[in-house]
Amino acid sequence: MYKIIHTATCADVAGRIAASLNGSQTILIESAIADPESLGDFDCLGLVFERQENGVPASVVSFINDVLGEYDLSELQHMFSICVCEGSPAHALKIVEKLCSKVGCAPSLSIAIPPSADVASAVEKIRSGEIILAKGSLGTMFYMKAHGIKGRGQRR
Repeated sequence: MYKIIHTATCADVAGRIAASLNGSQTILIESAIADPESLGDFDCLGLVFERQENGVPASVVSFINDVLGEYDLSELQHMFSICVCEGSPAHALKIVEKLCSKVGCAPSLSIAIPPSADVASAVEKIRSGEIILAKGSLGTMFYMKAHGIKGRGQRR
């Protein structure tokens, strides 16, 4: 069973993915931040969020650093990251990957899908365990620095 954490903007996409992954649960990211214990136990995790400018919403950064960072993620079996956007995800998926690596996990599936897309292809990739790493560049590191996006434990 996946716990799928999502932004309010991506509730529909997250809900369609969860419905296709039988027994999965969606949790609004702001709810998880306000009450981290609402996550309970999980062995599979998904993040579904929109691209904001060329990066990610502040709530995604906060969730990864402040909530996931408090969990023992050594038993995490699978994690996916889906950026809901038209066109390129820009730095969004790579930012999530970099932040997650600072707290002891990393998405093995990082993809972008349009808001109105059929989620069947994404669900098949999740189910199959396909590995698709986030694409990024040195530009991602500079983007993160320029926008004050810091991983857990980094100096502010």
